[in-house]
Amino acid sequence: MKVVVKQKEDFHFIGKGEAGIELPIDAAAYVGGKGRGVRPPELLFHSIAGCMGIHVYEALHKAGKKVDDIVVETDAERKDTYPKVFTKIYLKFTIKGDVTEQDVKDAIETSLNKTCSIAYMINQVAPISYEFKIEK
Repeated sequence: MKVVVKQKEDFHFIGKGEAGIELPIDAAAYVGGKGRGVRPPELLFHSIAGCMGIHVYEALHKAGKKVDDIVVETDAERKDTYPKVFTKIYLKFTIKGDVTEQDVKDAIETSLNKTCSIAYMINQVAPISYEFKIEK
């Protein structure tokens, strides 16, 4: 997978991947960023939540379950000292559809431990835990 990230101005960069979509990236304000893009740690969490959402939907869809909506929220614990690595990651799923608790648990476990490569990789160094609720 290839991505190119090019500096636009001081701490502001533009990323472009194989899909050809440009993604603005900027540093945190305390470093000198000016809010012109997504901060790199946020990108990581977008990746984890997006990958898990896609793979949970895929697992439920393949199982013949009707899913109307999936929301994945993230939170984390992080060291206060440099490098400020994440030590624990939390995912909260809200799934709307005709699914059971076992359906959702199986889909999340499969995604986390088999099909979502991003979450699987990160889970090795920062344990990922989750919770979910089902809305009908």
